[in-house]
Amino acid sequence: MTLALSGDNGYFLDLYGRYCRDPGSVPPDWRVHFETMDGVATADPALGGTWLALAYRECGHTIARLDPLGLRPEARSARIDEALRLTSGQELRLTLAGESLALPARVAAERLSAFYCGSASLQAGHLDDETARQWLWQEWERGIGAEPDEDGLTRALTAILLADAFERTVKVKWPTKKRFGSEGSESSLVLLNEALDAAARTDCREVVIGGMHRGRLASLATVFGKSLPALIAEIKGRDVTTGDSDFTGDVPYHNGLRSRQSIAGQEMDIRVLPHPSHLTVVAPVAMGAARARRQRRSDGDVLALMLHTDAAFAGQGLVSELLQLDGLAGYGTGGTIHIVVNNQIGFTTLPEEGRSTLHPTDIGRAYGLPVFHVNGEDPVAAAAIMRTAIAWRRHSGRGALINMVCYRRYGHNELDEPRFTQPAMWERIETLPPLARHFAERVGALSLPALTRASAAREAFQTRLDEAFRSQDGRNAHDEGDQTITFGPGPVMPGGAILSGAEQPTGLPEAHLRRLAADMTTIPADFDPDPKVATFYRMRRESLISGEGINMATAESLAFATLLAEGVPVRLSGQDAVRGTFTQRHLAVHDRASARRHFPLDATARQGARFEAINSPLSEYAVLSFEYGASLADPDRLIIWEAQFGDFLNGAQIVVDQFITTAEAKWRLPSALVIALPHGLEGQGPDHSSARIERILQSCANGNIRLANPSTPANLFHLLRRQILAPERKPLFLIAPKSLLRDKAATSPLADFGAGTAFRPVIAPDTGGAARLILCSGKFSYAIAAARREAGREDIAIARIEQLYPCPEAGLRDLLANHPEAELVWVQEEPQNQGAWSWMRDRLHEIAPGRALRFVGRDPMAAAAGGNIERHEQEQAEILARALGDAPRTPAPKRRK
Repeated sequence: MTLALSGDNGYFLDLYGRYCRDPGSVPPDWRVHFETMDGVATADPALGGTWLALAYRECGHTIARLDPLGLRPEARSARIDEALRLTSGQELRLTLAGESLALPARVAAERLSAFYCGSASLQAGHLDDETARQWLWQEWERGIGAEPDEDGLTRALTAILLADAFERTVKVKWPTKKRFGSEGSESSLVLLNEALDAAARTDCREVVIGGMHRGRLASLATVFGKSLPALIAEIKGRDVTTGDSDFTGDVPYHNGLRSRQSIAGQEMDIRVLPHPSHLTVVAPVAMGAARARRQRRSDGDVLALMLHTDAAFAGQGLVSELLQLDGLAGYGTGGTIHIVVNNQIGFTTLPEEGRSTLHPTDIGRAYGLPVFHVNGEDPVAAAAIMRTAIAWRRHSGRGALINMVCYRRYGHNELDEPRFTQPAMWERIETLPPLARHFAERVGALSLPALTRASAAREAFQTRLDEAFRSQDGRNAHDEGDQTITFGPGPVMPGGAILSGAEQPTGLPEAHLRRLAADMTTIPADFDPDPKVATFYRMRRESLISGEGINMATAESLAFATLLAEGVPVRLSGQDAVRGTFTQRHLAVHDRASARRHFPLDATARQGARFEAINSPLSEYAVLSFEYGASLADPDRLIIWEAQFGDFLNGAQIVVDQFITTAEAKWRLPSALVIALPHGLEGQGPDHSSARIERILQSCANGNIRLANPSTPANLFHLLRRQILAPERKPLFLIAPKSLLRDKAATSPLADFGAGTAFRPVIAPDTGGAARLILCSGKFSYAIAAARREAGREDIAIARIEQLYPCPEAGLRDLLANHPEAELVWVQEEPQNQGAWSWMRDRLHEIAPGRALRFVGRDPMAAAAGGNIERHEQEQAEILARALGDAPRTPAPKRRK
């Protein structure tokens, strides 16, 4: 009996193995089938070969010799043992390394064991695409089984020797400085070197790297081309801020780099992003930057290369988010390569305490990514793995994970004492010779020319390193030239002076706007949209053509259209952002009879500008990080991330704190990202009310960001255009409308968008001399104005502060000068400990010292808002009454302690 097998045979073979062990363990129909072929299956050379090969390919990684410390007991694989038993003594037919072979079972097992159970292994049995899986197995077997050539040995040994020279030198010079050295994980430098070389041999012309602490300084010095005098100055602790008080700098192992190197005969741009101590956050930032660079470049591909440690990769939920993103059309990078430096410990936490899986990379299986495993003491295998990973990326357009199992020779950092908590591990580590020594011996036995070339490279590097130490005595790091990471054409411009100055016109001729209105509201004749969507577009066009009643959503789309018409790309991303959480956008029109979508704004794009509107996964942290990275890499594109509600920004607080509000001060990274945060207390409860304006204001200093709360469609239009047309790049926290999207009072005439018009940081009353001047911000101004009309209080003036940061001091001074005798009242719907009150109180006291300022709003609250609509409406009415008159205050219900 001959069995013709094709497709995925893993399930069949697993069942048959169970049947052989215990016939009663399989379903009855399968048991009958196996009984009819009993004794035949293992005698069939093709089936036996397939069974044995699958056992090794799918389970070899569980018993591979990956741990350089050898601390764990030798593992066994029941499936491999079963396959060996059932095929013992037989002649098998199988395909290895792309070659069809007939081999004795013993020889086949030896070959398979060398491929999958040695110092390296591949985990790819979980890939859904059988064709891709088979391709990768064959490519892996060809690569890992090949003899290393002289050039490859030279590259690998050079990487190890240079890292060793750097770490030894710095350790001797500064034995008490933290450097998170690469000792024990030196093969990570081989992986990085090989990634650059293999990528350069394809069509890749740029690499964007998101890194970590471990081995950071060595990789900057020996792989990525950082100026050695500059690096030594940073390690010494020299002031590298060049006297700029707004530039705080960072510790050396956080800093990034840009360089240009000739690799494998190709010029390669290398950008290593700086990272904070919240390590994993840099990965989605770098992935966003890599995607943006891929879209901008026309001369070659861009590789996204990430580094992690085992504890962070297994422990951080962000990892799941970023792996998800890389498989989505709106966020893909063409395949991100993730290197996990598996120290087998997280500070003092052991793997069995920090994860529930065999490997720290097991989460990658859920996202269909192959996982390569390698013993960190085998640089040759590490190099082969990276070459295969790059080949896989080019073949499939997907990423890969590399689990490099290694150790930390000196603990978490050089000041740590790991023997307190892991004495047995460090007793074993102390017996291991340095990798540089035993790998040099291995290379010498394989290729004396490779050893000679690598040794010469080490000597030359050591000379340069010693000279860098000598030359840096008394010199500033930036004397060696600026390698600050940047993507834009020019330097970062200072914040405060420019942002507080006069507004530059961002309006356009009305005739031009009307022409765009026709383009941006046209639905193809062969489309059958929902009737309500068709009406939506008809009304949008009518408001623009008539020039009356232009609402917030229309103003936003008009801003997009004008920028696209000027050749400025626009990207909007967020949860349900395409339609809009509040059904206000309809950027995509859906045909009812088919699955087609049409984006009317595409018709406005000129000069190759691209419009992207993307519904993001249900994630804030990774998606906002990704969009921020894209804004770094493409500073001339309007990029907007919108929270479904402003309350949900706290799900991404880490990237806000570590990058968006501080990256310019720490690393000179400019960004024009717009963070749109729907905000407003409208009785929807504590989780759908507040963007936490007070928290954003607390982060404001040195002109680092913009924070605006526009109350008119025209101001929203000008804000979005200013974000790209202004000479400097600053993140904009946009307090976005909710109820104003439907408020008929919240409209603007087309004249407010016309030529010569601009953003108005302060919307002041037309007349002066009021008895009371109400200062407010955002949508509550409409409620105040309506209540004032109803009360007939024309002696009260209302001024809207549209930009909260930078504080519009000039506009406020003019406003207060026009109302010199007015009682000043700050009115907000937010509680007293929230919103803009505390910030504006201090600013107004600086601008008008001595003038009294009264607060009207809710009492301080722990939550952002209440959940009872009746009570909410009562509180709103009370605030308005107190703002406009001397109405007694309704006592708040007593809360239980």
